[in-house]
Amino acid sequence: MMETIEKYLGKLLAQGLVDSKGDALLFSMDDTIYSSSNEVPHLVQYLFSVLNVTSIIVARPSKLYLEVIRELKRVYPGRITPNDSESTTFIHDIPVLGAMDDNSVAAALKRRKGCIAPDGSIITTGAITLEQAFVTFSSICFALFVKYFSDVLNSSVGSARDEDRKCAYIEPSPTILSMMKPPGPIKRPAFIVPTSENEVMYTIVDTGKATVKSGLVDSFFGNISYTWDAYMYISQTAAALDELEGLIDKVALDGSSTNDITSSSEMGSHLKIHKMTMDRAILHGHPKFSVIMSMYGGDMKFGEKRYLEDIPIVCGRVGGGKKGLVHVLPSAMKESHSAIVYGHGTFASARDSFLDAFERMLNIEIKCFDMYRELVSI
Repeated sequence: MMETIEKYLGKLLAQGLVDSKGDALLFSMDDTIYSSSNEVPHLVQYLFSVLNVTSIIVARPSKLYLEVIRELKRVYPGRITPNDSESTTFIHDIPVLGAMDDNSVAAALKRRKGCIAPDGSIITTGAITLEQAFVTFSSICFALFVKYFSDVLNSSVGSARDEDRKCAYIEPSPTILSMMKPPGPIKRPAFIVPTSENEVMYTIVDTGKATVKSGLVDSFFGNISYTWDAYMYISQTAAALDELEGLIDKVALDGSSTNDITSSSEMGSHLKIHKMTMDRAILHGHPKFSVIMSMYGGDMKFGEKRYLEDIPIVCGRVGGGKKGLVHVLPSAMKESHSAIVYGHGTFASARDSFLDAFERMLNIEIKCFDMYRELVSI
């Protein structure tokens, strides 16, 4: 249990979600409460007694996220409602506590998997594993980042009080804008054109780690595939991109296998992208400014397409269905081997090597970062 606590404490640090180990407290309940600290606060004991959870994280986020929280709390007291697609699907809204008493915290966490404390700390829970609490913490940080910078951009271009987009006017904070940085440090995947199944597995694992380390996706909510020798090798649904060992499915292109049961929910799009482009390497991540800039210019409806310079932006729901990405994303990928899904993230593909797909995704994020800076006149 303590190894698991150390693992996710390390992930909080490595992904820049907290500034130091002392800023995060992690707790897991088994036969007793295991903790990253020497003591278990009364609040945590109380939460374990009244909530149906096995893990809790209480952490002061890193300086940038903390400043973002302070600004959003001022504008959205009581509740922050993100507008990126992942957050609207999985988070819905984030309670903002006015008091830190036991009952207030418990009431918020009975309704949602995470909340914001009066001092800006984030509290999250996991029903079964500590991993779940970590995913929620990471997702809340991502959602708050996108929400703040989207609202600032919308305010700057004059669409500040669009009620349909739940956007309020936010004056840009010089402190926060001064902390804006382009993606980096960058850890590129190795240049590999696989000639065996083992090399396919290696390059998928290597690229997943590089994508997370470069900040182009958090551990979860991305996917990756490589097509080789009549099979598509694709990450499993909900698999962490930096821990893909043993979590890659081998799916026959002719549909003769049933291995796709656990595969990424985007497998249909991956298969169709490969069919239309003949690209073998397909990578999907959630670069923050690509998501933010995809929402610049107003809401989009299914089937609509627009561009950021030469980058196509499409709108669709995750997976299949009548309004699924599988119907709109592949044709955009055929056009430019890359596309941004409105409010969701970037897909990039390449003929043989993940390095080329990675570079496409990275260059899009850098371009979106530069466009954002220009629009808000930094």
